[in-house]
Amino acid sequence: MTAVRAQVAAMVHPSALADSLERMRHERFMLSRLAASVAALSLMPAYIAWRGRIGALELLVLVAMALPLLAVFLLSRTGRLDLAHCLSGAALTLLITTLACLTGGAASPLLLWLAAVPAEAMFFGSRPYVARASALAVIGLGAVVALQGAGMIAQPAPWTWQAMPVFAAVAILHAALITVGFLYRRDDELREHRASDARAQMMLEHVGDLVTWHDAAGAVVFANEAARNLTGAEPAGLFGRGLFERVHIADRPLFLKALSDAAHGSGRASACFRVLFVPAGADGRGNASPVVRWLDLSARRIEQSGPQGAAAVVCVSRDVTDRHAIDEERERNHAEAVKASDVKGQFLATVSHELRTPLNAIIGFSEMLGGDLGVSFSPAQRQEYARIIHDSGQHLLDVVNTLLDVSKIESGAMTIEQDALDMAELAEDCCNVVALKASSGTVTLERIVGPELPQLLGDRRALKQVMLNLLSNAIKFTPAGGRVTLALVRDGGMIDLSVSDTGIGIAAADLPRLGDPFFQAKSSYDRAHDGTGLGLSVVRGLVGLHGGTLTIESAPGSGTRVGVRLPIGGVAATNEPARIATFARAPRRGLETKQPVRLTA
Repeated sequence: MTAVRAQVAAMVHPSALADSLERMRHERFMLSRLAASVAALSLMPAYIAWRGRIGALELLVLVAMALPLLAVFLLSRTGRLDLAHCLSGAALTLLITTLACLTGGAASPLLLWLAAVPAEAMFFGSRPYVARASALAVIGLGAVVALQGAGMIAQPAPWTWQAMPVFAAVAILHAALITVGFLYRRDDELREHRASDARAQMMLEHVGDLVTWHDAAGAVVFANEAARNLTGAEPAGLFGRGLFERVHIADRPLFLKALSDAAHGSGRASACFRVLFVPAGADGRGNASPVVRWLDLSARRIEQSGPQGAAAVVCVSRDVTDRHAIDEERERNHAEAVKASDVKGQFLATVSHELRTPLNAIIGFSEMLGGDLGVSFSPAQRQEYARIIHDSGQHLLDVVNTLLDVSKIESGAMTIEQDALDMAELAEDCCNVVALKASSGTVTLERIVGPELPQLLGDRRALKQVMLNLLSNAIKFTPAGGRVTLALVRDGGMIDLSVSDTGIGIAAADLPRLGDPFFQAKSSYDRAHDGTGLGLSVVRGLVGLHGGTLTIESAPGSGTRVGVRLPIGGVAATNEPARIATFARAPRRGLETKQPVRLTA
């Protein structure tokens, strides 16, 4: 028997080998048809020897017994079980109708055996099989009735009634075999489904991706063990709306759209969304802070989703948090590279503009002094030209020193020495330095110092540079008749240093970029005011080294106010890290300092 089964298995068409259930159906069909045909045909020689001669109906019985062999051959060659079963059903119908014609025609009880034709189809196929088999049985019954009505069926021979018990026994045996085969098929399918489910469950338990099945409404009906690692919840905790409630609220529409597109649209959809991973706390109730994770979801519709309410969409969600972080880092690096390239271009343009004018003056006036015309200049002219050369060289030195300061600040190589400083005295010195520049531009320079101003722990050179830069900028951008005010007051453990002016102001779009190296509001190569755009960048860095903060408020036509807050006790006196930020705020009218001591330069 084992050899027979092995031979039958070798006859299965290759198209059915991939599906174990389909392969078993093919094997059972071949085995049952071969057994029935071989058993029936083996009895035919004895029957022919007993009868001596066979008639036309008995020849049809012989053909009906041989047709299943043709069905087996057809199935082995083509793999078409539907065609093979249709041929086999036709053979069974021909056998029953022929035997019915031999045993009384329409009155033969063997016609009841036609019910076995559609019943047998349940064993090998689905509804289409049963429908075709039922049609064959109806055709066979109709043919017998038609022949009976036409008088083409003779009276049955006496021996046929004597063989009726044998026919009935064969019919009962056939029905029993159909029933047993159906039960075997059901058991095999159940075992195969259980084995398939066990294999799938084992595979899903060892997959790092989150696999979820959703019904037609989007509710989760299954989740694998990866739910613990990706969401911090048990698989059962994602059932229903559990997964939806863990999706970031901003990404929920995207998540629902992907499920809808897969279930009711093209059948496939993808989305990248965030979920809240809530790690279990010490008490196991998830009291720890949630962590945002990025999941890449791929959803597909299940074409045969079973009864209503069963799974309709299967989703595989992969953790791409690290990849998303890498992408963001790559984008940041790209943006920084683009910014660095822009800064480089702006640096070249600005520095070339700032260096060209003084260099032209130095070269031009030095050539004049050293040329043939130099002897004709008066002492006053030579002194004036020498002063211009000196001022131009000093301007170049200032530009280089500023570039060096910015480089040190940006690289973290710049250090400060903290000494006790009298900020009122320092403010007076700075106002004296820029007083000539203010008076030449007919700009009023005021200094406001609050009472009981304590000494501040800081670097004298750095803080003087801060004041000078702020005052120089304010005077530069204040038109004739305007006013620049330097104010120093105490606010608890901090000293507020502010420089305000009534100048041209700064547009709101330019405020966030103030303090960036080489940035100048409304800058152009033919701008009316010279400068490298590094003043506020140096101020921002020096204030940060002192643990202070920098704020700027301005509006076009309303002037600008730059505020600096410095800890009295130096960097060590502040518990918070230095916040170097630029805030865009509308200027306040009538800004005054409480209890001022007004000194006008």
